[in-house]
Amino acid sequence: MKSKISLLGLLFLVIIGCSAPSKNLKTTYNESNDEGMIVGTICVENKTYNGYTFVCTDAKTAIADYANVSEDLTFKNSPGDFKEKGKTYYLFSVVKPQGKYKFAKIKIFDNTRESQSQFEIPLNMKEFEIQKGKTTYYGQLTINTQEKKYTVENQLERDKVWFNKKAPKIQF
Repeated sequence: MKSKISLLGLLFLVIIGCSAPSKNLKTTYNESNDEGMIVGTICVENKTYNGYTFVCTDAKTAIADYANVSEDLTFKNSPGDFKEKGKTYYLFSVVKPQGKYKFAKIKIFDNTRESQSQFEIPLNMKEFEIQKGKTTYYGQLTINTQEKKYTVENQLERDKVWFNKKAPKIQF
């Protein structure tokens, strides 16, 4: 009987550990370090690859994006945080010192048993600003990897509901 309880406990821990990506969301920032937060959702249309990394950089001009890399948001083979109309959505949060930032590119990784491939989609996106002591809404970033296109749209009311369900500490 004890072994069955132990096995069930272990299974529960594995399920909790492999649950929705929102568990990795940063939910707080340190205002004394001039930090703030930006939040939003990412929708990957025609999701056919194994991993997606969204590269966030500062907005300063650089010869290569790598000089300004600030943070990466990576989503690998996960079911996402929400599904709506057949599309998968991920919640994200970026905590940084106040300043201007941007999403510079998406690195896409695919790994089949026969081959591995990686390619990048450069993004020429509008900058966003992180303000000290504030949580700012970015919007919904929708990526179509087949056509290498992206859009940003305001889904504030819907996203507030989703964040309240998955990360109630984040208020915006």
